[in-house]
Amino acid sequence: MIVRTVCLSVGAMIAGHACAADGRPEKPNVLLVLADDLGWQDVKCYDIDEPSPYETPHIDGLAKEGVMFWQGYSPAPVCAPARCAILSGIHPARAQKTNVRGGTPPAPRHLAASRVMDPWQTARLSMDETTIAQVLQDNGYATGHSGKWHMNMTPKSEPLPRDVGFDWSRESMGVAREMKPNRVKGFSSDAADDPWKLDANGYPKNEIFEDAVVFMEEHRDQPFFLFCAARLVHAPIQTRSKALLEKYCKKLGLPFPQTPGPIALPGQQNPYYCAMVEEFDKYVGDLLSYLDTTDDPRWPGHKLRENTYIVFTSDNGGMEQLRGDVITDNYPLDGGKIRLEEGGTRVPLIIAGPNIPANTQTDVMANGLDFFPTILSMTGTAAPENQHFDGCDLYPLLTQSPQDPALVKQQDGRVRESMMWHFPHGVAMYSTLRVGDFKLV
Repeated sequence: MIVRTVCLSVGAMIAGHACAADGRPEKPNVLLVLADDLGWQDVKCYDIDEPSPYETPHIDGLAKEGVMFWQGYSPAPVCAPARCAILSGIHPARAQKTNVRGGTPPAPRHLAASRVMDPWQTARLSMDETTIAQVLQDNGYATGHSGKWHMNMTPKSEPLPRDVGFDWSRESMGVAREMKPNRVKGFSSDAADDPWKLDANGYPKNEIFEDAVVFMEEHRDQPFFLFCAARLVHAPIQTRSKALLEKYCKKLGLPFPQTPGPIALPGQQNPYYCAMVEEFDKYVGDLLSYLDTTDDPRWPGHKLRENTYIVFTSDNGGMEQLRGDVITDNYPLDGGKIRLEEGGTRVPLIIAGPNIPANTQTDVMANGLDFFPTILSMTGTAAPENQHFDGCDLYPLLTQSPQDPALVKQQDGRVRESMMWHFPHGVAMYSTLRVGDFKLV
């Protein structure tokens, strides 16, 4: 692993207790919430065509408290490279991590139908790359991860979260573990021994988000960075709440399913997926509620939310179809997960926190690659020497003028005017380049 050199001021070396003139601790908390396969229009506040049945009041509320990006992007159209890129700030093409799996010699997808093989790629987040967690850890932050990881070849292989800067980590499937015996008979109950026990409002217990609250509670007396990586709304397409499934069947005018077979209705008419989106929104709401109601020990008289930056996004665009299920519809964007057209890479992105204006929308392009340099600016953390960033610092944009694209500058000082993606896999094996309002596929 490379040696990391971080330059810190004397004030920054005082473990999170230096304060601004108004008493606000100078090291704010950072909560990064990453959805799994959540499409651009799966959040209600992004719904621009036929009204979707999805209900996301907590995420919609977050959008009213910060900056909502209409042109937010993921670094990749699938999850593993996007996650690696977000934590390292390194483009998937540069990292040679462009698809979900890797680390094995190239082989043809199909001996007769495929004329070209996928190139070699690594199977994991490189141990030579410095992560957001490592740099914040060096600056006195408690660093935590809950939920999905998926940045290594096998669940037990390097790097695990603790190998790349996380002091605290709990990986779990949460409610995404496949229902047994199937998705119309494996519903949760309110029994005390049910691992997905329903709460008073009929939502199943989700360990990923409960773990996230445990981390914040255990570390609220120091600045913290929490990477909460959900497994919703990734397949299997299911809900453990029978009441939620009944609710959306009624809302869509559909009979309650008697068999676990696929739902092939066009558009956004899958009641299982509707329930999953609402569940996910509820769990996000639990995190926000904790921050809203919990005293900040470092800032007496104030709540944690007042000194916490929240970054909410998805690892890639929505998965439109899988094994006969029509899951969702990214229209008017073309395509979905596993494709480089807009539906596979454009994602919801909301950023809120201190000094960021509320109820603000912007058309300025942003990317998950931008999170690393942006979080460094949010926290007053110096970048390691010779650190390369493929993304841009969004903090000037967020705090000065969210509609001004000239405030988004690359590491060399030039205004960013383009973005590119590289996905040499599958049938298409292609790259895309966006410049202004045009996209070359």
